[in-house]
Order: sequence, then C-alpha cells, then structure tokens
Amino acid sequence: MDCTGYQQLISRLRDGELPSDESAGVFLHLSTCGVCREFYHALQTLDGAMNRIAQNIPSGSESRPVAIPVPLQAHKWWNQRVALRLPVLALVLCAIAVSLFVLLPGSSLFREPQSIYVTKLPTVVVDAATAPPEPRQ
Repeated sequence: MDCTGYQQLISRLRDGELPSDESAGVFLHLSTCGVCREFYHALQTLDGAMNRIAQNIPSGSESRPVAIPVPLQAHKWWNQRVALRLPVLALVLCAIAVSLFVLLPGSSLFREPQSIYVTKLPTVVVDAATAPPEPRQ
C-alpha cells in the first residue's frame, strides 16, 4: 500500500473508525515513514485546534466566529515527488545537440576560413578533321 492509502487509514484512526487489527499496521508504517508521521502530527494539531475552537464558542444565540491561530508546519519541498521527466529530457537533448555541433570536426563554428584558388585553363577543341598540334620544343 502506498502513503495515500495509509493516510486514509490514519484519518480513519484519528476519527476512531479503524479496527484494532488494522491500527497495528498503521502504527508500524508510522514508525518507518516520515511523510505519514508528519500527516499524523498535522491531524493531531488540527484536532487540538478544533477542540480549542469548540471550547471558545459562546453558548446561546450570541455565536460569532472565533479566530484561533493554528500552527502550520513548514513545507519540505524535498519530500515531494515532482515529475520533471520531460523538461529534463529536453535539456539533455539540447545539451547533446550543442555538444555535437561544437565538437564535430565538420563544424563550421571554430573552423578557419579556407581560400579556394581557381586557375583558368585554355580551351582546346579537338576535331577529327584537324591534325594534332605539333609538340613544342
């Protein structure tokens, strides 16, 4: 069972709806899982705040909202699972493309400019009717 299932069981345990045979498994999981343990403590804090609110509500027709501060626990971002597969894959592919462009020997980024020299040769027309030219001496 994953933590979501255990957190539902923890909620049922705090409400007194969980049988004792299942609660032993929940407490065993709480001893090994920090995320569920924080969830359990947050429920305890919330229950305590709700009890204080219930005690401070005036009886009779003079009911009005009562604000009681509830301590918030710091959100630990390193405990969250984040799906970064696509952005990480895109960055890796871009890094590979840039490195191939820069490091390949045919890359024009760091290549020295080359000069091409063209020599124009005289045109020689050979006919079957004309005699071959005499060799020069």
